[in-house]
Amino acid sequence: MPPRSFLVFDLPKGGDGEDPKDRWVELTDDVAIPLREHMEKYPPVEVTRPWGSKGGNPVTVQLIFFTREKTAIQSNWFISYRWKPALAAAGLIKPLDPNAKGRRREKSRDMMMHALRHLYASMMINGGVDVYTLADRLGHADPAFTLRKYVHRIAGAGSKIRIAVQSAYTKAA
Repeated sequence: MPPRSFLVFDLPKGGDGEDPKDRWVELTDDVAIPLREHMEKYPPVEVTRPWGSKGGNPVTVQLIFFTREKTAIQSNWFISYRWKPALAAAGLIKPLDPNAKGRRREKSRDMMMHALRHLYASMMINGGVDVYTLADRLGHADPAFTLRKYVHRIAGAGSKIRIAVQSAYTKAA
């Protein structure tokens, strides 16, 4: 039976050849150091895949994260065997029910990969990053879209308002 899917390299969602939407974040040492250690233990591997579609021109890139077979990780595998078990271990979803008929895990759409972008956006705004910079990092042309769709209320943010108001009155006095 032939494989149902075929991995290709492509631009992030929303990008095209003339206007690619680069998405990047700054790494703190708390992330960069373990990442560097990972790369020392598991050196990046070169993987060649077609660009854009099965018949696309081959492109070779270095992958930092890869399978035991030193190929690209398929998102379905990662979600099924790494992400959802981590959610279950954290108590966010019920553990796998091997005896269940049909769906063996509860639905967790609001806790999937894209939710991390929303969390990141909310944390950055709460941390004082201006919406224009954040929109640029997320690949959004319109900062209003970022605020409308990505930024959510964060518990305890009211104390920041009180501090800002107090600071304004203190500076004025």
